[in-house]
Amino acid sequence: MKICKHFSECGGCRFQDIPYKEQLVAKQDKVKDLAISHKIDIELKPINPSPCEYYRNKMEFSFADQEGLVCGLYSKRERRKVVDIEECLIFSPDLGEVLKAIKDFLKEKKHSVYGKYSHQGFLRYLIIRETKFTKEIMIGIVTSSSEALDVKEFIKVLTSLKLKSTIKSIYQVISDSFSDAVVFDKKELLYGESFIEERLDDLTFRIGIDTFFQVNPYAIVDFYKKIREYAGVSSREQVLDLFCGVGTIGMFLARDAKFVWGVEREEEIVDIAWQNAKINKIENISFFVADSRKFLNTQGSFYKNTDFLIINPPRCGLSPKIIRAILRLEPKNIIYSSCNPEALFRDLEGLLDQYSLDFIEPFDFFPHTPHLEALSLLRRKNLIK
Repeated sequence: MKICKHFSECGGCRFQDIPYKEQLVAKQDKVKDLAISHKIDIELKPINPSPCEYYRNKMEFSFADQEGLVCGLYSKRERRKVVDIEECLIFSPDLGEVLKAIKDFLKEKKHSVYGKYSHQGFLRYLIIRETKFTKEIMIGIVTSSSEALDVKEFIKVLTSLKLKSTIKSIYQVISDSFSDAVVFDKKELLYGESFIEERLDDLTFRIGIDTFFQVNPYAIVDFYKKIREYAGVSSREQVLDLFCGVGTIGMFLARDAKFVWGVEREEEIVDIAWQNAKINKIENISFFVADSRKFLNTQGSFYKNTDFLIINPPRCGLSPKIIRAILRLEPKNIIYSSCNPEALFRDLEGLLDQYSLDFIEPFDFFPHTPHLEALSLLRRKNLIK
């Protein structure tokens, strides 16, 4: 893989100048060191590699006024500087043309940039999603409500581009929040469908502008297949899937299981999960709109002693209250995957009194960055013969 033209300045990827095999060794060693520091003596499976180029399916860029409009990622050298991005070798070969067209349009219209300290101005962020197997693009421009976007011209500029993928969806997200993050106060579909679709193995998944979806589709196909293999769920067994998102893991397992229940707190995401179940003709799955901790505390008794509990939490991991609720649930088996190995090992310490850890297996979902995914399988001790 060639080195990106922005590598020396952009804070997006840190390890492009390190041979990929060395990156994998470093990440494997990181998980090994965590196991040692937490005094967890367990089989550590070899790390699973990933394609290194154009693997990300989502990027969020920031607008800034730096002697003119720029749109990109924050610099690793200067904390408040935004690097004006022209290419991104871990995202999409179409990115350069899309960014140039959007910046040229916004400059011509003389739109102002929102100031994170003054809280004045219009342009805030740009979200771009691209499916890898179906080659569909979704664009979301995040603005304040202080100015009007020429929607008709904006759509014309984007849809006239000659790209390798196809623009299927364009949104304007209007946010007047003081938060220095994308807040979906109001979403307006400007063009196309409200979702794009990705194909993973023989399943189709819809993705909205604010839907959580694993960032590396190339890697997650093998990841989900391995979860299915390790679980070995039979037609007599049932699955409870916490933090289920749009239902990806649950649907991979539903093909073998008696029934799968998914829990996700965002109603719009659960709506998409239901759509995914319908278009994949999966009938032995159901979803709850609920916070995982509250769900376990109020409804957990109905799922006590369930055959498999799937846990794929946010980066912060599990709270002590959720861990206690899981222990009260007493699932026979737990599959816990995390994009934050530090949080995973911390949480495992709270589970290992009652559960035996079979293995931990790293997956490199994020080449050229320090991040990785880790998968673990636990079995309840009083069931192990």
